[in-house]
Amino acid sequence: MWAIHRDPSIWENPLEFDPERRICAGIAMAERMVMHSLATLVHSFDWKMPQGQKLDLSEKFGIVLKKKLPLVAIPTPRLSDPALYE
Repeated sequence: MWAIHRDPSIWENPLEFDPERRICAGIAMAERMVMHSLATLVHSFDWKMPQGQKLDLSEKFGIVLKKKLPLVAIPTPRLSDPALYE
């Protein structure tokens, strides 16, 4: 990896710092894994709010935008074979 980033036959000014040529090699796999994990959770469970609560979508401003109140959801197994949850 070190040699590839400093190869003058590939890069102009190979010793100069250039963030565009230094990216995370695993970002594509990480994005796919997050999407797969989320899809598995959505597919495998029915999701409900706790008894008597309504969904609050209000937001809290700060450095990042986040929910004012944390989301609490109760998963109920949806698939017929319990072995699928092991």
